[in-house]
Amino acid sequence: QDCSVSLLEALSSGRPNFMLRAYARQMSKSFEYLIVGGGNAAGYACRELAAQGVAAGKVGIVTAEAVPPYERPALTKAYLHPPTAKVRARLPGFHTCVGGGGDRQTAEWYTEKGISFVQGKATAVDLAAKTVAVGEDTCAYDKLILATGARPLRVSQFGVKGDDLKNVFYIREEPEAAALVQALEALGGAGKAVIVGGGYIGLECAAALVGWGVETTMVFPEANCMPRLFNAELGKWLEDEYAARGVKILKGDLVTEFLSEGEAVSGVRLKSGQTLPCSVAVVGVGASPNVEFCSGLAMDKGGFAVDPFMKTSDPSVFAIGDVCAFPSAYGGTSRCEHVDHARKSAKQAVMAAMGLSPEPYKYLPYFYSRVFEYSDAPIVFNFFGDESGECHVCARGEKSIGAIWVKDGRVTGALLMGSPGPTADDQAKLRELVAAQPAAVDAAAAFAAAKL
Repeated sequence: QDCSVSLLEALSSGRPNFMLRAYARQMSKSFEYLIVGGGNAAGYACRELAAQGVAAGKVGIVTAEAVPPYERPALTKAYLHPPTAKVRARLPGFHTCVGGGGDRQTAEWYTEKGISFVQGKATAVDLAAKTVAVGEDTCAYDKLILATGARPLRVSQFGVKGDDLKNVFYIREEPEAAALVQALEALGGAGKAVIVGGGYIGLECAAALVGWGVETTMVFPEANCMPRLFNAELGKWLEDEYAARGVKILKGDLVTEFLSEGEAVSGVRLKSGQTLPCSVAVVGVGASPNVEFCSGLAMDKGGFAVDPFMKTSDPSVFAIGDVCAFPSAYGGTSRCEHVDHARKSAKQAVMAAMGLSPEPYKYLPYFYSRVFEYSDAPIVFNFFGDESGECHVCARGEKSIGAIWVKDGRVTGALLMGSPGPTADDQAKLRELVAAQPAAVDAAAAFAAAKL
C-alpha cells in the first residue's frame, strides 16, 4: 500500500479510510493544540488558531468523520430541499466556516494551514500523561480542546422496537442525510413519511419532506411543538402554518414500534393503538453529549464544567460547543446545543488556550430555525436570551408573531417568527431588547418600546 498519499488526495479521491489512517501514522503525534471532534466547534477553533498565526504542524484534529468539519445545521435544512429547489446544500459547499461569514475550509485549506487530521474515534484521555487514545494510536498534547458534540437519542433506549430498520433515519452526519435523500429519490415524489419528534429536527425534516411530495405526518407526545421554547400560542401558530402546507400533526401520542416488511420500515405503531403506514421515518427526539471518553474532569448538566474562558477543571483542557457547561449570564450554569454557541465558544477557548486574555464569556443565547426555504413563503424564527421565564405573546401580524420571556419582572428572552422572517434590523432590535433586560410591567409595551 502506498502510504505517501497526502491528506488532500485521500479526502478528495474518496479513498478508503485506511489511506487516511496510513497518512496519520506518518505525521507527528504530538501537538501543541489537539482538538478532539470534527464538527462545527472544531472547524471554528481551527479558524481562530489559523487567524492567530499558529505555525504549521502545531494543530491536530481527531475525528471519526471522513470529511473536514462542516456546518451541521444544513443537514436538516437546505441539504434536504426537494429537487425543484434553487438551493440544495452539498459538500464542499457548506464546510465551516461559511455559516459564520468565514472561509470555506475544505481539505485544501487545512493542508495550507498545516493542520493535521488523525482519523478515528477518541476512546480515552490520560490527563496526567496528556495523551489521547485513538484506536491503536496515541496523540500527545500541550493544550486539549474537547469538541465532541452530541449524538442523537435513539428511541430504542426507551424500549421502542425497530429503529434499526432500513429507511429509519437519525440525522447527525452527512452520510445519514445523504441516505435519506436517496430514499426520498426512490419514492419518486410519492409515498408516506412519519417524523418522530416535535423539536428542531422534527420540524425542519417535516418541512423538507413534504416539499418532495411525500405525505408527511409528525408525531410527538407534548401538547405543542417546540415545547422547551414555545408556549401553546406560539406552537399553534407554527402548527397551523405546517398544516396549511400539507403536514399532518399528531400530538399527545408516542411511537411504540416501527413495523416492517422485510428489512425496511413499513409503518409505525402508536401508544394510542393507531398504526401509520410509511416508507420513510425520521427520528429527532433530542441528543446526548459525547463525554464518556474523558473521565476525571468536573461535570455539570451532563457536560464538562468550564469557567468563563472554556477551561475545565484541568488547566490544560478546554471544552466547547455541546459538551461544555458554562457560567450563564442569567445565573447558574448553562449547556447549549446550538451552532451560535459552538462558534463563539470555540473562539473563546482558543484565545484562552493561547494566553490572549479574552474577556469572560458573557454569552447571549441565540436560537434560530428556517423552514420551507425552497418555497416562496419560507418561515424563520429568531430567539435571543433565556427561555426559563414565563412566555408572553405580545405581537401578532397576518403572517408573524412575537413574544417575550419574563423572569422576576424583567425581560430575559424575545422571539420573532414569521413569513417572511425577521429583517436584520428587527434581529438587531431583538438582541438589544434582551441584552438590556428591561422591566416588563406590560409585555406588549416592552415589545413596542423596542420598536418591534
